[in-house]
Amino acid sequence: MRTRRQKRERWWTLPLLALGLAALLNRFVLINARVPSGSMEPAIPSGAMVLGDRTAYLRADPQVGDVVFFRHEEEFGRDILIKRVAAVGGQVFSVRDGQAYLDGLPLAQGRSPVLAGADFPDTAVPEDCLVVLGDNREASNDSRYWADPFVPRQDVLGRAVLVYFPGFHLL
Repeated sequence: MRTRRQKRERWWTLPLLALGLAALLNRFVLINARVPSGSMEPAIPSGAMVLGDRTAYLRADPQVGDVVFFRHEEEFGRDILIKRVAAVGGQVFSVRDGQAYLDGLPLAQGRSPVLAGADFPDTAVPEDCLVVLGDNREASNDSRYWADPFVPRQDVLGRAVLVYFPGFHLL
């Protein structure tokens, strides 16, 4: 027969295991972040909570059109950022007359509306690097404006999968 002490010790086991599992998932499998600005609207509204997959790029490389979590320490320190991949290593990216081009072809308008601001010259993206843009191009501080416009592949933290607040939709 169990003593009261054994029952008390057993009661604490389940919550501790749940906390440990949640911490492991958050550290190695999932990434959870709040988007503080409107730079990714309309896909991700300002103030939205987004869930991502840290393991997505263990199986494959980022592709043009993916929404990624990353760090860009030269520009933003240790903050986690979220933007859409506009170009990957080996491609040539540019902006001319408000239109983004990838390898000389216009980026699809659904993901790249006309861009405000200065032109961005033809730039070859180094291997293992990305060029990223916010979906709300007029309100996004992205690769077009950074001293170092490239996000190294090792600084990508994961692929955004789901907006869960406000609302609920897949990316």
